[in-house]
Amino acid sequence: MTRRFFSALRLLPGLVSNGWVRQYEDARIILEQNGDLHYLNISGRMQRILVRGGILAMGAMLVAITVLLVTSVSLMLSRAKLERSHEEVYRALLSSASDSEGMDQLSMSDEQMVSLAQTIRDRDMSIRRFVDTSMVAVSQENVTMKSQLDASGLTEKIVKIIQQNAANGGFNLEDDVKSNPLLRGKVADELSTNRGLREVLYALPSVMPVPNYSVTSDFGVRRHPISGQTHFHTGLDMLSQTGDEKVHPVKPGVVVLAQFHTQYGNTVVIRHTNGVESLYAHLANIEVKLGDKVTNESVLGNIGSTGSSSTGKHLHLEILIGGYPVNPQKVIRTAQYVQQIQNQQR
Repeated sequence: MTRRFFSALRLLPGLVSNGWVRQYEDARIILEQNGDLHYLNISGRMQRILVRGGILAMGAMLVAITVLLVTSVSLMLSRAKLERSHEEVYRALLSSASDSEGMDQLSMSDEQMVSLAQTIRDRDMSIRRFVDTSMVAVSQENVTMKSQLDASGLTEKIVKIIQQNAANGGFNLEDDVKSNPLLRGKVADELSTNRGLREVLYALPSVMPVPNYSVTSDFGVRRHPISGQTHFHTGLDMLSQTGDEKVHPVKPGVVVLAQFHTQYGNTVVIRHTNGVESLYAHLANIEVKLGDKVTNESVLGNIGSTGSSSTGKHLHLEILIGGYPVNPQKVIRTAQYVQQIQNQQR
């Protein structure tokens, strides 16, 4: 019986091929009923349509059966894999409970197993809801930080400099994503973006060197007060409005320069983190020395009018990132805004 089946199966392709390419001729079927003859004419074209339609229908049916068979096998394998996974989890839980209670064996009834599975499922759903809710907040925070970063005027090149100079080590997002499927895909992208934006914004100075000040010359293109020629002013000139002329660092760091400069006069340069530096020029005096570690409360000197390019008492402040000057007011205001938002969220 089996041999006949496989023999017929081997003949099937030939029969299908012959049926498809065969030249059909008109045929007449004679039917007799109560002595009367009836003729049924079937054209060759109709025969060809019927045969080819049957072949296509059978082919479609075989394809559908094959797809259903493959799907069924795949579902069976997936179910078996899931059952093995559940069994492994169950055994691990039993082993853990057995170790903690000092018992050699521990058995659970069907009701207890169902209750345990339901508890695990409920906790998994709670974790997923928490992740979804948290991601909404992270996404909104990313939008806010991006808009503030755009307002700061920092170019993409400067942002990359800050990120490349970030400290390595600590929390590794990639390792955590690999071990937790809940943190993959869009979640991982949002978390990575959030971390990158925080690195940039937290690296920016957030305190002005003079608490109450007025700007005498802004950052950007201006006419030089001495030569009269148009040039790019790489810093911010300011005066104290309260008479307190002490100059403080815009951010903690290390003094890398503290000396007199021909044009800038008494000058202090502080190196901060992530490739950020700040320069304070035209000081009346210098209160720090090379290598000193300073904080926001440290006094670098007093506002003065030293150096050949000074036309009056003022502080010239520059903020440089990777050696490129940026707008001090915009950068500091951006950092202040972000820190205020973070403090309000806490």
